[in-house]
Amino acid sequence: MSLSNIIFSRAPVRICDIGGWTDTWFYPKGAVFNICIDLFSHVRIVPINTDNIKIISENLNLRVEIQDIREIEYNGNLDLLKAAVKRMGIKRGINIYINADVPPGCGTGTSASVSVALIAALARFSSKNLTPSEIAQLAHELEIDELNLESGVQDQYAAAFGGINLMEIDYPSVKVSQIKLDDDMVSQLEKQIILVYLSSRSSNEMHKGVIQNYQNKDNSTIKSLEIIKNCAFEMTTAIKSKNLDLMGKIMNKNWEAQKKLHPSMINPLIKKAEYTAKKHGAIGFKLNGAGGGGSATILADIGAEYKLKRKLIEEGFQIHSIKLNLHGVQTWMDESNNNFS
Repeated sequence: MSLSNIIFSRAPVRICDIGGWTDTWFYPKGAVFNICIDLFSHVRIVPINTDNIKIISENLNLRVEIQDIREIEYNGNLDLLKAAVKRMGIKRGINIYINADVPPGCGTGTSASVSVALIAALARFSSKNLTPSEIAQLAHELEIDELNLESGVQDQYAAAFGGINLMEIDYPSVKVSQIKLDDDMVSQLEKQIILVYLSSRSSNEMHKGVIQNYQNKDNSTIKSLEIIKNCAFEMTTAIKSKNLDLMGKIMNKNWEAQKKLHPSMINPLIKKAEYTAKKHGAIGFKLNGAGGGGSATILADIGAEYKLKRKLIEEGFQIHSIKLNLHGVQTWMDESNNNFS
């Protein structure tokens, strides 16, 4: 490969993860519905004339240099990216540049999206043909095997496949059923869905508490997770029937059950966002990811979306209009002589 051949990749994030919490190791045979959007994690790989590998996170202003992949140490500094380089067996000199359209802690699966984008780019750099399933599986293994982290499986598969998906999960195996919509329904969803950024959050303690309650056979936790799982199938039916009102009701049903999982699932800022949304025309509200902060998916009633966005902005919230992503992870190459390093 010529040093001028720069490889690019991007992978989407997901929102509206109905059924989230049931895609993890402690819950048998879960199910998740989610929607991928055109907010991406981006990777750029630039070949260099040395044997060293540099990883530069442009968002976080962090960098690491790897001289020998056999001597990689995980120390909290871009560990997931180092793990990808190690697992892919990269030995030639490259600079890896990473950036993301959404901040960390947003609850939209950004870290998995970054991992998927990097694995895909490294696979192309190494002339390895990996399917979306293989990329997603490897991205998940990086977290649980290399880094000994707790990790669900929906985020990696969403980033790899893109689109709108029902995932039936027998952890760690995932059956992905992609939901195809006509152009009219895609346009309607893009008009009615609002992504609201709340605050960065860490869900480690919440995860531990929910897992402990489930393993202790807490009746409320078991019932809530069963409701959440069933909502994934109900949401699939609702979106196929193009029933926005029903979609909103299922989002609310999932969120009400999710709030019962742990006391830190909600806080005053989340309550304010939910109250503002529902007062001004939201028919559906759900926090993305585990909860406790991050971001929320709001489904606006038809005709209420403009007023709702204005009111949220007036209350100090940062909002994003969304476009659906129907492609999943993508890689491409620039074979010009331009130097983007």
